[in-house]
Amino acid sequence: MASIINIKDLDYKDILHNIDISINKNDFITISGSNKCGKTTLIKVLNKEIDTNNKIKVNNKDIKEYSLKEYKDVVGSVIYGTDNLYLFNTVEDEINYLLDKKLKNRYKELMKLFKLTKYEKTNPNNLDKYNKLKLNILKEVILKPKILLLDDILLYLSDKETNEILKILKYLQEKDKLTIILTTGNLNNTIDSDYLYILSEGKIVLEGKPLEVLEKDNLLNRLGLELPFMIDLSVKLKDYNLVDNIKLDMDRMVKDLWK
Repeated sequence: MASIINIKDLDYKDILHNIDISINKNDFITISGSNKCGKTTLIKVLNKEIDTNNKIKVNNKDIKEYSLKEYKDVVGSVIYGTDNLYLFNTVEDEINYLLDKKLKNRYKELMKLFKLTKYEKTNPNNLDKYNKLKLNILKEVILKPKILLLDDILLYLSDKETNEILKILKYLQEKDKLTIILTTGNLNNTIDSDYLYILSEGKIVLEGKPLEVLEKDNLLNRLGLELPFMIDLSVKLKDYNLVDNIKLDMDRMVKDLWK
């Protein structure tokens, strides 16, 4: 499969060291690690907020060759903690100023998908944090970028809110052929991604399919990362030959243990 992002030997100050990443089109990538591991800096590099001397190719073009306007057509981003600057007094106007007539149907579809239809006439500044997050993601995806960067957006969300956001992202990944890169310190949020990178002190220390990476419980624990409960339990039961593989469903695990 063709890659859409290629990073080779990326170094940045004392924060990132020898980062090699190749991301395929239409993949959902998660990057995890403890605080100050370098994941936010990596996102800022990919978002053209930080310049480096390294060669980084995005959509088959060197990142340095893009103007900021050209880059925003290819890459959307939502960064946790960034101030929300809304230009208009209603959610409807905040989105519609981005659109031409051809995208009106997409507006209706996405408003429904993000469950924001009832807030159309609401001042976006008056939304709660969760609905502001959904609005900010919607504004980035409505013009169909090829890549979406999401830095720590799930921080402080409830489990229900997190699951809803992840469900929306998986839908957009499939429908729009969107490549998604999500950073998170919570390994629970990595399970359904296509590929997982673990950073520590600015280096990639583990990578691979999420369930394969998450079986490395000893290393992950040393890095200060907490395994999802079902994976932690599965790994321990595997050590005693009580299960053959990772179980994510408790009922299924119980049935297998009683066989």
